Amino acid sequence: MARGILALPIWLIGALLVVILPALILLIQWGVRRRWPALARGEQNDVVGFIIAVVGVIYAVLLGFVVIITWEEYHDAEQIVGQEASALGSIYRESVALPPETQAHMQALVQQYATEVTTHEWPAMAAARPGDPRVGDVLDQFAAELSRTPVTTPTQQEFVGAQAERLSQLVSFRSQRLDQADQGIPGVLWTALIVGGFVTIGYALLFGLERAALHSLMVGSLAALIGVLFFVALVINYPFAGGVAVEPEAFQRVLSDFGQ
Repeated sequence: MARGILALPIWLIGALLVVILPALILLIQWGVRRRWPALARGEQNDVVGFIIAVVGVIYAVLLGFVVIITWEEYHDAEQIVGQEASALGSIYRESVALPPETQAHMQALVQQYATEVTTHEWPAMAAARPGDPRVGDVLDQFAAELSRTPVTTPTQQEFVGAQAERLSQLVSFRSQRLDQADQGIPGVLWTALIVGGFVTIGYALLFGLERAALHSLMVGSLAALIGVLFFVALVINYPFAGGVAVEPEAFQRVLSDFGQ
């Protein structure tokens, strides 16, 4: 559900949640006051005020928790991408100690890996596909190149071992990145957030105020605040999809630094 909504332009998602939704809530409030004018006298405020205080606190904790979790996952995805690109750059730099033919092959594979990730794997992650097989093929070529590297000195042996370790780190970081691509908020939690939001706003609608403008301000601002937090959680729910996504800039820097 959430990934499908991310196909919409980010400005449209923001308008729906922060402008149109509060406007609809205010329209409902106008209908409630018109249908039950006695509610404006506030005879029910003691009961409604107590319930909305309890419900509001519970919902605020839940909504805040979701926003924090989605932001942490987004931040973790950025860090993983940076670490993966750093490991790739280290493979390029440290290949200078290897035999010339191996060095040339390794450096070409680094550029090929960065190119495949930025041009093919990033769109695949945005579409919820499990990576791109061409990137996996490049990793296999890395391993094959290291396995047939001729080693004639202890220094070369040390560098081949170090390159194998960096390649292992590269594989690990890629696996973590692909895992992050499809780890969104579970649907059951979205259901709880939506139901909780309508319950919270519903009690605000029942709160009695003689002045319609003041009541509208209270209900509208509450609906807008919930809409803003929903918007934040939604647009960063999947770190590699939508209008606010982690970009492959770290891999583009690798290509830029090493001559492409």
